[in-house]
Amino acid sequence: MRRSALLASFVKELRLLARDVHGLALLFVLPLVFILVMSLALQDLFEARAGRGIGVLVIDRADGPQSQDLYARLAANEAFSVRRSETVPNDADMRRLLRGSANAFAIDIAADYETRIAELASENPEPLVRVTAASDTTKQTELIFVAALQGAVERQRAALLMTRIGYLVPEGEEAASERRIAVSYAYAPAGGAAPTAVQQNVPAWLVFALFFVAIPFSNSFIRERQVGAQRRLRTTNIGAFTQFFGKLAPYFVINQLQVALMLAAGVYLVPLLGGHALQLNGSVFALIALSVTLSLAALGYALLIAVTAKTTEQASLTAGLGNIVLAVIGGVMVPKFVMPEAMQQIADLSPMSWGVDGFLELFLRNGGVVDIWPELAKLAAFGLFALALARVLYRPQEQT
Repeated sequence: MRRSALLASFVKELRLLARDVHGLALLFVLPLVFILVMSLALQDLFEARAGRGIGVLVIDRADGPQSQDLYARLAANEAFSVRRSETVPNDADMRRLLRGSANAFAIDIAADYETRIAELASENPEPLVRVTAASDTTKQTELIFVAALQGAVERQRAALLMTRIGYLVPEGEEAASERRIAVSYAYAPAGGAAPTAVQQNVPAWLVFALFFVAIPFSNSFIRERQVGAQRRLRTTNIGAFTQFFGKLAPYFVINQLQVALMLAAGVYLVPLLGGHALQLNGSVFALIALSVTLSLAALGYALLIAVTAKTTEQASLTAGLGNIVLAVIGGVMVPKFVMPEAMQQIADLSPMSWGVDGFLELFLRNGGVVDIWPELAKLAAFGLFALALARVLYRPQEQT
C-alpha cells in the first residue's frame, strides 16, 4: 500500500512539473545563461587575478648580447609573458600585430642599443626602447610595465658601468637583492590557487540553480494545501513521509539533471564561445557525493520554506530573497577569494559556500571524498536538519 502510494505521489508530481514547462525550463536556462555570460565576461579579469603574464612582443633590432640580456630580464619577471617577433615590422604593422594578438605591449629595441646602453649622457635624442601599447591596455597596466622596463634598463646600465670601472658583479647578486622584498596576499583562496572564470562560475551558478528549485517546489506544495489535496491524502492513511518523499524525489532527479547540464556546458559549450573549457578533475565518486548532498541541502531548504509559508507569494518572496542572500554571502555572485578575511568567515555560514568550496577542491586540487568530507558533512547535516524541522512544523498543519 505504502509503495503504491509513494509511486502514485511520485507520478503525480511529475505530471504537475510537466504542465509547467516554462517554470521547468527556467530551472535550466537561467543558470546556464549566468554561466555563459559570467564565464566569458570575466575571463580576462580572473586570469589577471590568477597571475597570467602581461603579453609583451619584443622587436630586437640590435640582436646583440645587451639586447638579449634585456629580453632575459623581462622574461624573468613572472608578471610578463614575453616573446620575440619573428620579423621587424614598421609602425603600422606593429599596431596591427597588437590588435590581432593577446599582447598588451610591443617594445622596439633600437639598433644601436649595444653601444648606447652604458652611456651616461648622449646627444642622440632617439630613445633606446620604444613602447607601443595596445588600444585596450589600461593606463595602470601601462605605468606598471613602463616602470618595470625602465628598472630593467637602469639595472643593466648600472651593471655595465660597474664592470667598466673594474667592479665585477657577483653572479646572482641582483637576484638576491630582489628577494629582499617579500610579497604575501591578505586575501587568497584556500590552497593558494585562484580559479579561472569557468572554474568559479560553473560551480557557483550550478549551486544557485540547485537551491532555486525552492520556488517551484514550495509553490506546488502550497497550492496542494490550499485546494485541500493534502487533507484528502491523509484520509487514505498516507503519512507525511510518503507525501514528502513523493514530492521531493522528482526534484532530486531535476537537481541531478541540472548538475549534468551545467558541467557539460562548462566542458563543451563555453569553449565553443571563446572561453576556457572546464576540466573535470578530482574523484568521480566525490563529485557524485557532492551532487547528492547538495541536492539534499537544497530540498531540505525548499521543504522548510514550503511548510512555513502560508501563501505562494510569501513562499516565492522568501525563497527568492533567501537564495539571493545565500548566494551573495556564499561566494556565488562575488568569489570568496576576493573578499576580506572577515567576510570570508561570514561566507562560510552559507550552504552555497560549502557546495562551491567542494567543487573548487575537486576541480583545482584533484580532490577526493576525504578532501571534501567537511563540505559533505555540513551539507548533509543542513539538509537533514531542515527536513526534520519541516516535519516537526508540519504536525500542527495535519490537525487542520
